[in-house]
Amino acid sequence: MSDSPHQVAETAFEKRRGISRVEVRSGYAQVHVSRLTPPVMDRRLDVLSAIGDADVNIDFLKLTGTGLSFVVPEHLATSVSNVLKGLEVHFSIREDRHILLVHAVNMRDEEGLIARILHEAIASGVRLDHVSDMHDRVLMVVKADEAEKLKGRIEQSLMGAASAH
Repeated sequence: MSDSPHQVAETAFEKRRGISRVEVRSGYAQVHVSRLTPPVMDRRLDVLSAIGDADVNIDFLKLTGTGLSFVVPEHLATSVSNVLKGLEVHFSIREDRHILLVHAVNMRDEEGLIARILHEAIASGVRLDHVSDMHDRVLMVVKADEAEKLKGRIEQSLMGAASAH
């Protein structure tokens, strides 16, 4: 083989492994509905139907033993409260929540990465209202005034000081 005078630059098709960025999204409320009477599944469906009829989009739906929880845009919290009062169900709404997203390509394939992220979150002392994961990110619902603290800690500890800026 002869050396070619022209070298072809490689194109990177994959993002690098590890955490690529940490993002904060503001303006959410966490809704918890509990103590639903049997049949619980039917009552959950009543709640979800009423929320849908009120044109409220929900995120991060989780089913609990006697109810459900989800996140809504904060500006719709009063509307959700009115719907739930009308259903006469036990509920609480925590306003002033942010969603912290920790992005990493193929996160579930990188052994221990989700555990390290959650370790840092728990060790920070920040209250986690909700945790969820996807193939490329971990999502955490936290109080608004704690989101930047947690973001900084994860960037510092898991991305390195130089990458945090």
